[in-house]
Amino acid sequence: MNDKEVLIYEDIVLRVSDLDILEGPYYLNDQIIAFYFGYLSSSCDSNDILLVPPSVSFWLANCKEEALKDIIEPLKLSSKKLVLFTVNDNDDLSGGDSGTHWSLLVYDRSSNTFSHHDSMEGVNNSHAMKLYEAVKGFMGPTAKPYTASSSTPKGRMKKKRDVGATAKAVAVADAEPAFIECDTPQQTNGYDCGLYVIAIAKVICQWHSSKKKGKESNWISAIEGQVNASLEMTMRDELLKLIEDLRKED
Repeated sequence: MNDKEVLIYEDIVLRVSDLDILEGPYYLNDQIIAFYFGYLSSSCDSNDILLVPPSVSFWLANCKEEALKDIIEPLKLSSKKLVLFTVNDNDDLSGGDSGTHWSLLVYDRSSNTFSHHDSMEGVNNSHAMKLYEAVKGFMGPTAKPYTASSSTPKGRMKKKRDVGATAKAVAVADAEPAFIECDTPQQTNGYDCGLYVIAIAKVICQWHSSKKKGKESNWISAIEGQVNASLEMTMRDELLKLIEDLRKED
């Protein structure tokens, strides 16, 4: 079958086979997530937020240490308030699509925290930690919340519902970011993890914009209110419609 192009958006090419995946029920591939990350990037403040494409996130987690700086430098991580990375359980460094699960790792500069959102709790923990360990030293100076009664030990992993910064922020140039496993809406099947990744990424981007207007104080409550299992029935059609609308604009 001729797998012809159906849309070129930014530098992402979507083909007939990608639309077939969205017809489902199939596991989302890199291209679909990269396309949606590109779409979100075009609608949010790129000076504040970076959505790292799946292929780049994969190499950040798996490349040799001496090559890491060359990959990270163009991303300008230290200039972003929020950085969203995809996490995949693919260990095939040859580039084969052998992964079976997606999750989302989000860095928030205001709290100097990496928050992991996994719609199959615990499945991608080790892979998220691997990515965290690779990039944590490249995030740059931060304003880290601090209170006299409590603080987060360097690199401590814990589970936390509210990642909003409620304490007074003080400048900390060399503090190691924390890693948190966040409560996340759970998928009800074995293949819609990618839908949860893009749905949560969308909510976080919207939260960041609305934050400036004094709305929800943290993205956890926004996710709880807007992401649930109903997306398994609706989001594929929403993505197909978005792609069709963008095709008409070309």
